Amino acid sequence: MDYWLQISITVEQPAVQRITEAMDGLGAVAVSRQHAGGSARFDTASSDFQGWSTEKVSGLFPPDADQKTICNYLHDASGGHTGISCQILADRNWEQIGRDQFKPFNVEGALWICPSWCQPPVPNAVNIIIDPGLAFGTGTHPTTALCLRQLTKIDLTQRTLLDWGCGSGILAIAALKLGALRATATDIDPKALSTTRENGQNNGIGDQLTVETPEQIVSPMIFDIVIANILAHTQIELAPRLNSLLAADGMVLLSGVLGAQAETVCTAFGPGYTFKTVPADEWILLIGTRTT
Repeated sequence: MDYWLQISITVEQPAVQRITEAMDGLGAVAVSRQHAGGSARFDTASSDFQGWSTEKVSGLFPPDADQKTICNYLHDASGGHTGISCQILADRNWEQIGRDQFKPFNVEGALWICPSWCQPPVPNAVNIIIDPGLAFGTGTHPTTALCLRQLTKIDLTQRTLLDWGCGSGILAIAALKLGALRATATDIDPKALSTTRENGQNNGIGDQLTVETPEQIVSPMIFDIVIANILAHTQIELAPRLNSLLAADGMVLLSGVLGAQAETVCTAFGPGYTFKTVPADEWILLIGTRTT
């Protein structure tokens, strides 16, 4: 294929998800979203993802796609939006481009993240093998990196961990390779669950990793550490449930929080915690230890 047809539209919430699903249904081989102005929005449990009040949604279509039909459908789905743009993109090896952009990198200390096609630079290090493009979470986003760095500072020996909003499973896998006894990973996205299982096997810790849907995570399951690398709105909604899953002397790691949201998130988890914060760019990690 010599070229692709890219069709883009800039819309406000809540039309973003509707347009994304419409492009999928119309045959887009890939759909991307990018910030197009407005404020940050906090209503998704997808790990390592940030939503905005206004986003540009772009779909990549085969050159023989019916451009007029697609544009008319998007016009109707967006509520009469007229700002739809179309452009021709020369064919490129998109998989190779992704590989070229993702190189092994050191998180902290002995912890490294490596794609499967690269030889780990430090073979004896704690190497997490993760491939991009399968689900959210290659360790490069500040919210994920905050959690990874914190895991290197915790004695995980004989401890159990819950990774809520697991994406690629990178945090649960890192915890196990850093010494945790067992880890459970969950996400609302079925693709994330299958990717996490595959990544667990590729990292040789599949027997220690349990992958469940959120509905399967119920009391009396209790964990020493609960990680929620999801955005603040969802953390607030989930606070009672995550509290019920945490051991009496447990620790919560809450990432995906902006500085202005920290107090509200801490309040949602109740007075039985002592929180400290670790910043990275505009994001912070909340580290909560139970005091009662």
